Amino acid sequence: MDTARILFSTAGGLALFLYGLRVLSDALKRAIGDRMRSLLERLTGRAWRGAIVGALTCGTLQSSSMTMVLLIGLINAGALTLAQGIGVMLGAEIGTTLTAQIIAFKIGHYYLPIIAFGFLLAELFRGKRAGDVGRIILGFGLLFLGMSVVSGGLKGLAQTEGVLNLLKACADRPLLGVLVGAGVTAVIQSSSAMTALVIGMGAAGLLSLPAAIALILGANIGTTITAMIASIGSSLSSRRLAVTQLLVNVLGVGAFIPLVGWYAQLVAMTSTSLTRQIANAHTFFNVLVTLTLIPCVGGLVWIVTRIVPGKEQAERAQPEYLGEQFLRLPSVALQQARRELMRMGRMTVDMLATARSLLLGQGPLDTATVFEAEDAIDTLQDAVDDYLDQIDGSSLSTDDERRLHVFRHVVGDIERIGDHAVNIAQRARRTHRDDRPFSVQAVDELSHMFDRATELYRLSLRALQGEDRDAAHEALDVERDVDRLEIEYKANHVRRLEEGTCDPEAGILFAEILHNLERIGDHAVNIAGDVLLI
Repeated sequence: MDTARILFSTAGGLALFLYGLRVLSDALKRAIGDRMRSLLERLTGRAWRGAIVGALTCGTLQSSSMTMVLLIGLINAGALTLAQGIGVMLGAEIGTTLTAQIIAFKIGHYYLPIIAFGFLLAELFRGKRAGDVGRIILGFGLLFLGMSVVSGGLKGLAQTEGVLNLLKACADRPLLGVLVGAGVTAVIQSSSAMTALVIGMGAAGLLSLPAAIALILGANIGTTITAMIASIGSSLSSRRLAVTQLLVNVLGVGAFIPLVGWYAQLVAMTSTSLTRQIANAHTFFNVLVTLTLIPCVGGLVWIVTRIVPGKEQAERAQPEYLGEQFLRLPSVALQQARRELMRMGRMTVDMLATARSLLLGQGPLDTATVFEAEDAIDTLQDAVDDYLDQIDGSSLSTDDERRLHVFRHVVGDIERIGDHAVNIAQRARRTHRDDRPFSVQAVDELSHMFDRATELYRLSLRALQGEDRDAAHEALDVERDVDRLEIEYKANHVRRLEEGTCDPEAGILFAEILHNLERIGDHAVNIAGDVLLI
């Protein structure tokens, strides 16, 4: 076999393998994305729970690099602490070994009927759970097809003296093998692809178990380059997590390098198949490192905060929970959009509280705070709209598709509530500037109307955050009361004008403020109503 055929077969087989991995990952994300999101939401400060979540997440994503990018985004968004992130990262070290275990199975040429069966299911049941199962089966079949092509292509290297000498040197000098494995993995930015190559070379009879172990150990170091790149420009804790992954893998590999020969003998006892031995060597190493370090998460935090010193920057008026890295897992991206929506909601609640204080003379006449918040809300609305447009709806479950639709409506309602808060603040400023005070009865009515409208909005936000249907129904009840109050207070206002107990110009401002509060209630109840559609 000439060099060109070797290169084409290896490159083509690797492309098939990676494509199969993507099909498998996308199908798994669609099928169990909700459960994975729930696991992330329930993550606690206990490192062992974080490790379980990390193993499951990485096993689903079929990529430790993608898991690390996701973690960096979550930490950067403030959804996870550094300690929690380290726990998940350690678990991901175990989850990433699943790929090696899968492709080590010997299924002969059965991958062809597997591909056919998976394709048939995917096409016949498109958009249904059975279709997701079909894509999972199809992904498995493509994995094995790719490995078969890779192994067939690599057999030609057995006639290449230079390659054989290099692989033999990797067995005799483990440090060289580690460097080669790290370098190749850093270039292709996929430890799964590197693992596939090593197992493929093993299946082709090109390398010994010690050489394979050295290359696999190097892949553990090389895969950290993706997280290091992703952390550039991120928060301090995100950069610390990336450095922690590098530190953990370098120390773990460094401790194993002198033991490669002994470790190879131990692993050889686990199976008669070299490909399975390689997969087991990968798994055992990562499991041992993770179990050793889980009790030491606090120590790792202490060490990395000294390696990467500094203090986190203050909160910035820009999107905090959105990130392109989450788009790779649409269900998680959707949850991050919800977080950003809740942040917008909290900002508008604060705007309403400030506007109320301005209106009722309960604070300094400082409308700048409300106007600055409005600018931030407008910026966030554009960011959330763009982000929701980028979420791949075809990879979402049916429930998440409805959530995506609801969030597109909610972001507009929240922005409009911010606009009404600004309108009220402007009118409050006019009453003070023009010295047009409201009557005592008008102040009481505005205060009560404000309280009910704000209560309605808080209920709607609570319904949105936890998809609380009880809160949504309660919001609908309060909205009816807000509508009733507007009618009642408008009638009272007309009566006061007729009696001459109300300044006409102040009365105009009263009516406008009342209308804005009623509109706030309308937008709030829109949110509650949308939640009931999920």
